[in-house]
Amino acid sequence: MTLKVFRIFSGLSHLFYGIFALCDPFYIDEFERFGFSDFRLLIALFQIFGGIGLLISFQKIKLVEISSGILTIMMAGALITRIIIKDDLIRCLPALGYLLINSFIFIKSIKISK
Repeated sequence: MTLKVFRIFSGLSHLFYGIFALCDPFYIDEFERFGFSDFRLLIALFQIFGGIGLLISFQKIKLVEISSGILTIMMAGALITRIIIKDDLIRCLPALGYLLINSFIFIKSIKISK
């Protein structure tokens, strides 16, 4: 039950974040602040596809592994980026939280597929 809740929460969050990163001026400015404006489209698409992968993959555990693995790596990168640009703890917490959630999903999905 917990895994399902985390998958839905993370899937929806990443799906919406990816959509906002494509068109919302705040997120466009954030990517510029991070130094990733050239990669905004690519990152947004990975977020969207990763989120969709978590939402539709209830019968395909390999898709969960791939989606959560990619999102885990992305959230590790997001946390490292925020540390490098010297964001405060409050601004780092979402990346840390999603890193932990996606890591949990990834590890659990690997255990299920064995």
